[in-house]
Amino acid sequence: MAPPSFLSRSRLIIVASLLIGSYFVYTAALGAYRTQQLSESRAQAERQLRQLEEQKAYLEAVRAYVASDVYVEQEARRRYGYIREGEIPFVVISPPAAEEQQPAGPWWQRLFPR
Repeated sequence: MAPPSFLSRSRLIIVASLLIGSYFVYTAALGAYRTQQLSESRAQAERQLRQLEEQKAYLEAVRAYVASDVYVEQEARRRYGYIREGEIPFVVISPPAAEEQQPAGPWWQRLFPR
């Protein structure tokens, strides 16, 4: 008895080859897609790292300024009214700032605007 014609050996080999080839194409496409996703994630992480490095540099500059003698003298004059010998003190009176005019953002950016 002869096997049915639709299951001939050559057709079986062709179908198996197509299935294996399709699997390899699918795997390659999936790998390329995942590689693209990883590249995008890495680029986003690098952008975020640059932003954080800029913010760190800004905060270090603020810290250095606050630790300086210039800042200490400025705050002593502003808050406590200290004056040097021979200086004439005066006070500037201005209306209080409205709540809507307060700048937004972290406290260090409000205290030391760029």
